[in-house]
Amino acid sequence: MSALTFPKPEAGAPGIEHLVLESVSQWSAFCQRFMDWQRTEILGRQPSPEDLQAHRAALKWMLRFARAVHATAADPDYPSREIADELQGRVIQLEHSWRMIQEPMPDAQADALLREAFPQ
Repeated sequence: MSALTFPKPEAGAPGIEHLVLESVSQWSAFCQRFMDWQRTEILGRQPSPEDLQAHRAALKWMLRFARAVHATAADPDYPSREIADELQGRVIQLEHSWRMIQEPMPDAQADALLREAFPQ
């Protein structure tokens, strides 16, 4: 079995670091577009069961991918702490979306919290 090696970039050619930075930037922008769509189509309306199912399926894949990419960037040998932090933030956003939309708090629990926070 031979080890994979990356060829040295030619003068002026982008290296693997550039590819990683560009990929993370694109992924982060894609996450933002998803969040914008979610705000408009899911949170801003009364979504249909089909819309909620489409959201659930898309969000599952986004969470899987975000966690995998973040695990790579969180490695202590990874060269950029900023990238790991950016990806961790996106994972947190996506997980929050999951809990908020796919696992909503029961009405009775929400009412109890409101009564506790705002006693009459």
